Amino acid sequence: MKTALAIAAAGLTVLAVSLAVADNPAPATPASSRLAASALLESPAKTPPTAAGEKPGEKLREGTRLTDETGGFSRVGERVSFTPGKGDSLKCLENLALERIARAIDESQGQRQWIVSGVVTEFKGANYLLVTKAVIRLQEGETASGP
Repeated sequence: MKTALAIAAAGLTVLAVSLAVADNPAPATPASSRLAASALLESPAKTPPTAAGEKPGEKLREGTRLTDETGGFSRVGERVSFTPGKGDSLKCLENLALERIARAIDESQGQRQWIVSGVVTEFKGANYLLVTKAVIRLQEGETASGP
């Protein structure tokens, strides 16, 4: 009889601890652990590898990848935007690739075509582009060293 009561008491303790843990948020964890957990819980939706077929005005989903998309960069105030051949412009997120692009925009004498890859993000209903690769597309008669 005492054994059955001990087992029942242990079961109630486990149940109470489980409920308490479920009601209370987990203690703070290092950023890398939170990011890893976030990546596992919120993996991006399966989307096409490129956004070229999107309708203008239609928002892209978080995690959509642009792959070798042709378009142009332009300055909009202090920011840089990328406009693909088809679709709406995307404000670019600052990173080293964008710093190099901005420098090239400032030094160039006209609108250049670029081949761009990156990842689309969303914030407050707007899309942004994190550029992972950007290469100036050569025009006819141009070489890598210049016109």
